Amino acid sequence: MSIQIKIDFGEIDKLSTKLMILPDGIREEVYNSFNSICDDIVADAKGICPVRTGRLQHSIYGHVSRDLILKLGATAPYARYVEYGTSRMAPRAFLSTALWSNFPRLLMLTYQALQRAARERARWGR
Repeated sequence: MSIQIKIDFGEIDKLSTKLMILPDGIREEVYNSFNSICDDIVADAKGICPVRTGRLQHSIYGHVSRDLILKLGATAPYARYVEYGTSRMAPRAFLSTALWSNFPRLLMLTYQALQRAARERARWGR
């Protein structure tokens, strides 16, 4: 019963399509920046997750695919119960808290990449 959070911009005004057609240089910048933000989210989640044995903390992961889909998760079998709580235990959201604290940076980066791409296309007349 591990937990995974997937950020896929495909459902937000076809942003996924726009990201896929970015010029290669800008796309690579975005990919590298997403990886950096992903690393920050994982570090934040590891810093705020409750630790008894360290199993949950060590199971936290993040990955950005080449099509710019960011996946976060924790493979510990009880991760979902810690994140969302149970009828007897209050939630101790570590993944979603880390994600939402970094989300404004993620959105700003995406917006800036699209602006750079638009400027580059206008400059080259495409």
